[in-house]
Amino acid sequence: MNWKKHFSTFTGAAICGAACFAIWPEMWKSYGIMGGWLAATIIISIMWYMNHWLGVIENPPGMLWADQGFAISAAGIAWAVVRFDAVPTQALPTMICCAVVVKQVLPRYNGQSDKK
Repeated sequence: MNWKKHFSTFTGAAICGAACFAIWPEMWKSYGIMGGWLAATIIISIMWYMNHWLGVIENPPGMLWADQGFAISAAGIAWAVVRFDAVPTQALPTMICCAVVVKQVLPRYNGQSDKK
């Protein structure tokens, strides 16, 4: 994968995470539960379209990758640290659990090849 794809993947993930933590809470505060559902539908569908259908995030064929989930969780950790002066190490157990799941589930992390 070349540097343009790395940059594109980073940018698509950052936009997805930023949109979730900028728009979703405001929709929920303004319109209650229905605003949260509406934000979920609109934000995630637009971000999925941008990142996967248009190909902003590199997703190799035949590979499972939970890229938007990781982008949103990373943005959530950064948001908590900046907004609430949280300590980043408080998120360490969650990050370890994510790393264990990634190692067990994703073929490219456990040494399996997508070629048969």
